[in-house]
Amino acid sequence: MSIRVKAILSLLAFGVDSPHRAQNNKQLTTTMDTIDRKLLSLLQHNAELKHSELAEAVGLSSTGVHKRLKRLKDEGFIKKTVVVLDRNKLELDLLCFLKVSFKSNMLANNLQDLPQAVASLPEVLECYTLTGSTDAIIKVAVPDHTALRDFLRRLALAQNVIDRVETCIVLEEFKEGTALPLEVAP
Repeated sequence: MSIRVKAILSLLAFGVDSPHRAQNNKQLTTTMDTIDRKLLSLLQHNAELKHSELAEAVGLSSTGVHKRLKRLKDEGFIKKTVVVLDRNKLELDLLCFLKVSFKSNMLANNLQDLPQAVASLPEVLECYTLTGSTDAIIKVAVPDHTALRDFLRRLALAQNVIDRVETCIVLEEFKEGTALPLEVAP
């Protein structure tokens, strides 16, 4: 069976209810139009908006919004809906970035061991591997310096790949957010 026939059968199996479905590299993928981007942008700033409010903002019916949001969730554009908490009200006053250097940055197990270690530490908000002189950066929220010290000890015990950690304490936040720049996305 040809790739084109398989693509058509896949479209029929998923339902041809949207002009957004396309065949790309033998995988069913979706493109987003300006209405999808507008919906996602609105939801990034306020996930509590009702379908009727979203519908009015983008010029669709509530049912149309519901179908689009379901599709965007099903296709992974919307990973999950969460509540953003106020770190300071929860007395997690110390925000830090840990610049991590691996013992040997060329070892493949570093990319397995570090994620496993940080997954068990609830203070870790984010963790990324990097290019440049720092191998990874870890964003951490703790109540105070004592909690930071205790966290660093637990991090040291939780893994065997880190050679050095440089702790940078945030003095002031100028911008904080979770919204992605949909206006500049392709």
